[in-house]
Amino acid sequence: MPETENETFNEFYDVVDKFIHLANDLNTQWPRSFVSNVLMYAAARYNTYNWLVEQADLNEPIDDATVLFFSKQYEKMFRDNSEELSPILLKISRFKRIAYHRKKLIQH
Repeated sequence: MPETENETFNEFYDVVDKFIHLANDLNTQWPRSFVSNVLMYAAARYNTYNWLVEQADLNEPIDDATVLFFSKQYEKMFRDNSEELSPILLKISRFKRIAYHRKKLIQH
């Protein structure tokens, strides 16, 4: 178990990376959109299970505040990741375009 906040931070992202590696492995067999939907469903199912286990009365329906909490958490993570990854993907995309055009120039 991590003893410092930095170790917790690193451990958190190590586990995240395991899920991403699994998703990338699954992507060799199924389309990215399919794997994305599977991951969202699995996260929802796992989080629902954890929420239900903590409930005193399982006969009570899920309340709107709980649904809103999970929705807001997902939205924040989605936006944060978009802000982080967009510039990286733009650079990669630009590099691929440059490499493609250079290859075309060499072929002519």
